[in-house]
Amino acid sequence: MKLLVVFYSKHGHVKRYVDIIGNAIGCDAVPVDKLKADMLGRYDKILFISSINGYAMNGLKKFVDLYDVCYKKLVMCGVGLSPYRNYIPSRIKQASVSVAYEKFIPVFYMQGGFDIDELSRTEKFSVALRVRTIKMNEVLEDQDKFFLDAVNTPIDEVKLENAKALIDYLEGREVDEALYSPPEITDPEEEKKFFAELEAAGKAPENKERALKKKLKK
Repeated sequence: MKLLVVFYSKHGHVKRYVDIIGNAIGCDAVPVDKLKADMLGRYDKILFISSINGYAMNGLKKFVDLYDVCYKKLVMCGVGLSPYRNYIPSRIKQASVSVAYEKFIPVFYMQGGFDIDELSRTEKFSVALRVRTIKMNEVLEDQDKFFLDAVNTPIDEVKLENAKALIDYLEGREVDEALYSPPEITDPEEEKKFFAELEAAGKAPENKERALKKKLKK
């Protein structure tokens, strides 16, 4: 199995997971801004991994034009601050993948880290605004609670243990569906039926890229 890892890493946590995956199973890796479309055909599987903002994957706008040629062999993984919760992968899928592709793409999540001292002045300003917004909410989600704690105490949870489910999946081993958001359609006949229904509803495959870009802008 030849694996290409396409990644977006701003503060190093994602890149360290790329190294962990490479050491565990071997892969080629390329930052998303250096990816060329003709690379994708050389590999059996493509992993797109990036940090998340809320539940949306960062750097994805530079990848969406290539979905049509790789969605059947694409795996996605978000890296965020919070510990794993079984609802996070499906929320990442909802926030980052258009309805035309989300039934085909498995999505994983791994906890990364956060250190405010590593941020730029602009990023620190954004953090301050987010902290203020969070504190105005009466009910906080887990991600918000961890974010507030991490502003005061740096977190670093990048480790092989967190990547085990993803590595097992990439190597073809069975993975508990509670550990990721699995694809809903794997049968070719079911795939044809799905796209026929999309076309009948006025959402033909050629419109999928536009639909995803619209979704990402929200």
